[in-house]
Amino acid sequence: MKRGTLGLRKNLKEIKRREVIISSAIQVFSAKGYERATMDDIAADTGLSKALIYWYWENKAALFSELVDQCMIPYCHLLQKTIDSPDPFGEKLTGFLTDFTQLFRESEALNKLVHFGSLHSHPINEQENFSEKVNTYYQRVQDLLHELLSQGVKQGYFQADLDKKALSFFLLLAVEGYIYMTMLEERMPVERALIDFARDIIFPAVIRKG
Repeated sequence: MKRGTLGLRKNLKEIKRREVIISSAIQVFSAKGYERATMDDIAADTGLSKALIYWYWENKAALFSELVDQCMIPYCHLLQKTIDSPDPFGEKLTGFLTDFTQLFRESEALNKLVHFGSLHSHPINEQENFSEKVNTYYQRVQDLLHELLSQGVKQGYFQADLDKKALSFFLLLAVEGYIYMTMLEERMPVERALIDFARDIIFPAVIRKG
């Protein structure tokens, strides 16, 4: 067997192991939060050794931090893609709500994990200061929402006096609130609680008339 083929198979095996660990870590952290979850929990869930997990991540904080990135970066990319789209604003807004719903559902466990991270701040160990990291992402999302709403005003889709800063904050607040409430017990689906309400009530209320 050629050495290149062996290397490829080894790399694929490494990627697969890493994916298994990440999948287990998402479930463990989203269920227990950062403080209560342990590397032993993740190792037990994967069936792999704890030493192997430490081979990929130096500690629990590094693993959790990567998962925060894995959750939040796609939302930022989706917003930026929507802003950059050449489609008419009404079409891009509809497309964004559809794509957001799909991403939100696919990221259900990660969403909860990030919520736990937003509550965890370590004044001594900067590596565990997740509240600052999460808040930086939240600010980025709010800024992108503000840019998207500003674009809608410039294109004459929204009213000229729209309070873009307040609405962008409200939208972020609604999403975060929904995540928290669904952690307490099962709630109505996100389409009914957020998406349909935004599409049918919130946005029509600020669309420019005439």
